[in-house]
Amino acid sequence: MKALTRRRIVVWLVALVIAVVAGASVALAQTRLGGKIQAGDEIVVASGETIDGDLYASGGRVRVDGTVDGDLVVAAGQLTVDGEVTGDVIASAGTVDIGGEVLGDARIAAGQVSVSGTIEEDLFVASGQARIAASGEVGEDLVFGNGRMTMDGSVGGDVLGATGNYDRQGTVAGEENVTIGQDEEEAPTAGDRILDAVQALIGILVVAALFMWLAPKLAVEPADTLRQRPLAALGVGFLALIGFGLLIALIFLVAVLVVIVLALVGLSSLLGAVVFASLVAVVLLAFLFFLVAAFGAPAWTGLSIASGMTDSDSSGRRWAALIIGVVLVVAVSSIPIVGGWIGFVVLLFGLGTLVLTYRPRRAAVQPAVE
Repeated sequence: MKALTRRRIVVWLVALVIAVVAGASVALAQTRLGGKIQAGDEIVVASGETIDGDLYASGGRVRVDGTVDGDLVVAAGQLTVDGEVTGDVIASAGTVDIGGEVLGDARIAAGQVSVSGTIEEDLFVASGQARIAASGEVGEDLVFGNGRMTMDGSVGGDVLGATGNYDRQGTVAGEENVTIGQDEEEAPTAGDRILDAVQALIGILVVAALFMWLAPKLAVEPADTLRQRPLAALGVGFLALIGFGLLIALIFLVAVLVVIVLALVGLSSLLGAVVFASLVAVVLLAFLFFLVAAFGAPAWTGLSIASGMTDSDSSGRRWAALIIGVVLVVAVSSIPIVGGWIGFVVLLFGLGTLVLTYRPRRAAVQPAVE
């Protein structure tokens, strides 16, 4: 009971620290950066107004009629640039309309993009629809991935992109390499499915055999847990899958908050270490998840099923159960249509089994001595 209470206290303290750091980061940003970070329903840089340095804006609508003497970073429903940005424009929005002048690059992800002004350097755009109007100019390269691309203006460099529909009436000074539409993928044949299943079977058996030989407990104990508590493993696996996604998001959130605080207090030399550490943590977690999903879950599930059939703890029977069980799991997971769902259930079994087998054990409660 005391251990459970301590864990709750730790969880609340961690949540409190994150909340305090987030609040302090926002407060420091607004105080130290002199309004360079702005948020609201509507953010306007009026005509004749100049923002010295970068502007970070988040809101329903962001409009720049004046000058941003630096980079413009926006997350909004709508962005309109009719003024001037001396640096780069980095935007994620529902609609983006650039009718003014951007002296640097423009990197845009939006539902709809329109450029009727000038972008002196490169334009990178990912959107549902994008249009370079007849008056629009891109000084260097245009790179895009869109559902529909209309290019009536001019590009001073190369054009590289992929789109479902490409309409070009404008001019391109450099090379043009645009992929239009996607070739329909041929349905896999029975031979393809068999080959994929054999490759998966060999990979799982090789990895499982190594664990069975070098660390047999890592193969046997989870399989025994799954055989004894299959429903609990399924439910815990679903929760573990959600928890994995939340953990990845939490790592990135904490890393961003720490980076902001370090930048504000002048410890920019540590920013690289923080970013590197967070990336290493995410890559390590992703690798462990891959091992469980690709090898651990099928091996534990197959061994659990086949061991239940043989009902023997001898070493030879376990090896036979491993081979038979993995063959069975790979075979049913390769069935068209339903095989994907079966594979997903096997993944949940694997995650839940891992948690149930290796979760921290609570210390046994000693009876009171009278």
